[in-house]
Amino acid sequence: MPAPLLSSDDLCSLLIFEKLCDDWVREVHKFNSERKKKSNFVIFRNCENKKVTSLEELKEELEDSSFLENTEFKSAFSHDIVSNKVGANKLARRAAKAVDGRLPPTCAQPKVIKSEAVEVKPVVQASPVKKATKVKEPSPAKEPSPVV
Repeated sequence: MPAPLLSSDDLCSLLIFEKLCDDWVREVHKFNSERKKKSNFVIFRNCENKKVTSLEELKEELEDSSFLENTEFKSAFSHDIVSNKVGANKLARRAAKAVDGRLPPTCAQPKVIKSEAVEVKPVVQASPVKKATKVKEPSPAKEPSPVV
């Protein structure tokens, strides 16, 4: 088995793990020291464990970097990361292990609930049955009797 891309120390400080393309990933790490605990740093890493620390260096390494122009990277200061750093670390570690190949394929993929296709039949609304009503026939008109 090849050596893992991330060490256990790297996994502990990981906040965000994003796959950029087939070979490159973006990692956002937090500092563990008390003095720098609100700071973070970004590492771009390829499948051969080559590390790059800036976006310009990454663009030089890539043959076609046009997809980076429109990519929005998730910040370590976004609300869902700041409000739940433990949960963010757990998700990032799981994603890193999935890319690294340390997780079985069933754990690496998110759970998808499959539902069977149900044939939808159009609803035919029945008109209410009206009761037969008796129609009064007009009574024959009485002719006035001649006045004598």
